[in-house]
Amino acid sequence: MSQRFELRVNEPRRLPGWLDRALSVALTPNDSLETARTKRLTAGVLWASIPVTLASASQLAFMSEAPIAAWTVASLIVTAVATLTILRARPSTYPNVVHLILCHAILTSAILSVMAGGLLASSVNAVWGFVAVVASLAVFGDRRATFWLWFFVASQVVASAWGAQIEPLYVIADPEITALFNLSVVAVFVYFMMYYYVRQRVLLLDQSDALLHNILPDAIARRLKTSNDLIADEFDSASVLFADVVEFTPMSAGMEPSELVGLLDEVFSEIDALVEERGLEKIKTIGDAYMVAAGVPEPRADHAQVLCDLALEIQNLCHSRTFKSRDITFRIGINTGPLVAGIIGTKKFSYDLWGDAVNTASRMESSGVAGSIQITESTHSLVENAFVCEPRGSVDVKGKGPMKVWSVVGRS
Repeated sequence: MSQRFELRVNEPRRLPGWLDRALSVALTPNDSLETARTKRLTAGVLWASIPVTLASASQLAFMSEAPIAAWTVASLIVTAVATLTILRARPSTYPNVVHLILCHAILTSAILSVMAGGLLASSVNAVWGFVAVVASLAVFGDRRATFWLWFFVASQVVASAWGAQIEPLYVIADPEITALFNLSVVAVFVYFMMYYYVRQRVLLLDQSDALLHNILPDAIARRLKTSNDLIADEFDSASVLFADVVEFTPMSAGMEPSELVGLLDEVFSEIDALVEERGLEKIKTIGDAYMVAAGVPEPRADHAQVLCDLALEIQNLCHSRTFKSRDITFRIGINTGPLVAGIIGTKKFSYDLWGDAVNTASRMESSGVAGSIQITESTHSLVENAFVCEPRGSVDVKGKGPMKVWSVVGRS
């Protein structure tokens, strides 16, 4: 039996108001959860780049005595501030504005490589341009990110060739140490960004997997994920229960739609719990009718007995409480026999049952008496020693003709 599933989204930890506002500059009310996360991450990177870039520009200006390189790096601060300002004023420009800062970051990395005399002489400054490529993959996740990858490669090839042909504009005092710093910082940044997105992917996969297992039986969900074959299993003997709310149409006539749905949700949620306790398989709800089966998709010998036990518990539930201040009574029908269970179609599929046994179970419910549990002869033969059953004689069943039926009134 698939577990009752409640889709819960992990809420982010509460942040200080000022920080939350800073990260939310590009958000719009229509953003999906994943888009909002990506925008907040982008804003966080932009804000964090400002002090980092300022420190790097200061180092180049005062320690390396390279004012041109320092001003080149400092231009990234202007771009970051301008980007945040534009996003604050017009969040809808988010994708286009991101292109601007990606282009600037990659070109700045290439220009600094030229100024220092090439890839190695610049202490592998190119890795900072690669950060922009990773960021484009996180933001776009499509061919636009691939464009920026090739733009980065082309710019670095040109920068390396050009830098080898000119006199360096500045010389890094300790290129090995600086290179180690660049590689370490970028490696940590890329690792944590990938860690974040891998965690998000695992979270989304877990949610979709839980949703699939909630819609389908566990065994069927596993088969569906590993095979494209038609799922249709024959069962020699299984039991099906239909339960329908008595006088539901006149009751619902005076109810608001939200009140009606709330009532059914409360009633069926209670029945869901009873079904889950017994390891049964809820098939579906049809309006105010509830359909559940035993012996599918995993065969079990006590399928008829466990459904009769469930039916009595549903009666006890309705006798012991009200739902939305209303008394609810069910008319219940059960039948046992061979059937086919499986999935048909490729869109909005669901696990369903077919066969005369299913149709007869539905007829047992529709021809039954309010507040009673009506069963067929095939079901009675399996439960007569475990439950007290009263014969109702022969009942004319639509499409079947006269049938001997019984009412289950209690446990032996």
